[in-house]
Amino acid sequence: MAAHGPRSTAEHRVRLYETILRATPDLVYIFDLQHRFTYANPALLAMWGRTWDEAIGKTCLELGYEPWHAEMHDREIDQVVATREPVRGDVPFNGTQGRRIYDYLMVPVIGPDGEVEAVAGTTRDVTDRKELEEAQRKSEERLSAMVNATSDLIYRCSPDWTQVQIVGGSALVGNPGILPPDWLTTYLHPEDRPLVERAIAEAQASQDTFHAEHRVAREDGAWAWVSSRAVPIRHVDGRVTEWFGAATDISERRRHDEHQRLLVNELNHRVKNTLAIVQSMALQTLRDCDDAALAADRFEVRLHALSHAHDMLTRKRWEGASLDDIVRAAIAPCVQQDTDRFEIQGPAVDLDPQRALALTMALHELCTNAMKYGALSAQDGRVVIRWTCDGVGTARHLALRWEERGGPPVTPPTRRGFGSRLIERGLRHDLGGEVGLDFAPMGVVCRIHVPLAREIAP
Repeated sequence: MAAHGPRSTAEHRVRLYETILRATPDLVYIFDLQHRFTYANPALLAMWGRTWDEAIGKTCLELGYEPWHAEMHDREIDQVVATREPVRGDVPFNGTQGRRIYDYLMVPVIGPDGEVEAVAGTTRDVTDRKELEEAQRKSEERLSAMVNATSDLIYRCSPDWTQVQIVGGSALVGNPGILPPDWLTTYLHPEDRPLVERAIAEAQASQDTFHAEHRVAREDGAWAWVSSRAVPIRHVDGRVTEWFGAATDISERRRHDEHQRLLVNELNHRVKNTLAIVQSMALQTLRDCDDAALAADRFEVRLHALSHAHDMLTRKRWEGASLDDIVRAAIAPCVQQDTDRFEIQGPAVDLDPQRALALTMALHELCTNAMKYGALSAQDGRVVIRWTCDGVGTARHLALRWEERGGPPVTPPTRRGFGSRLIERGLRHDLGGEVGLDFAPMGVVCRIHVPLAREIAP
């Protein structure tokens, strides 16, 4: 049986170490204190493309390292010897496998006397890892640029949505960072929280896209509408590890949609009102006239008056019209070239569309009656239209007076026609005030007294 003394044990260990050093793909080496290689494993010799005899006892510069590279390792060897501390770094090198990137570590070798007697090192090819890290860095830079360039708010959430982090993009709710745990209460409009909570629960249950339109609190305290979408990010085993999403500010779109809805409702209201007016005009005109041709003429004239009123309001975008414009548009067919037959006087007052239409139709009926039977049927007849405003704010009142002068003596009618009913009843209903029509012998007088609570600001 062979003896196993100290020498055989040491030799056994050396064989083990040599076997490991020959088998490892890492580059292993030892420098003496003069920066010369005293050991290089087969992997390092293969990378150099040199034999043991060609490499051992040579410095880095003598083995073909670029001067800057050789000088760097010389400094590092001296540093390890002086500080007795390891040195680590990475460096590119052109070897037999082309230009590769190597991660290296140098450590001191302490002798029996406690002094540094050599410097050992190991180097590993990390080219693939470095290329992957560089690709990842560039990808992150591109993603960061995209996030910062977008007008959307970019966020990420924990799997259970309890933690939300603003990654970047729009500063709608403030600077990037982690939101407080009560973010649902802090940032979401109270009316929208149940909707968002349901959408989150549905997305978690289905592990599919989250989508909701809701209001969030802006940094300035105002509410903004957003369209928020988030997709699940999955682990290789299928588990959702986080949610990644974007919230687009749709406040302008919502305002536009609301404006469109109001416009449609307003159009529907106006059309109904106009049809009601036309229907009333047709019924009353036909009821008061047995002659079909005459009734058609009267109806057409009244339609023209209504059309002119609509044109005037359209020019004002249906926001209202000034009383002066209303009066002058209503009497225009009667004035022609003789402007002296009307005296118009009053302060600037703007009326809402409903009152503007009602007053235009009433003035048209007064003009028609004056041309047929009243002051405008006589050569020297005149009409005075004056109005005043009393009170302040919502307590203001308008008092308008139509007075005919110089016409034939007036006899009160035996029955009220459509014009009279429109003036007395229609104005009272549409204007919400008092209307008086007096058939005085000297000329017809119409008094209109209405509140201006709905006056349109000039």
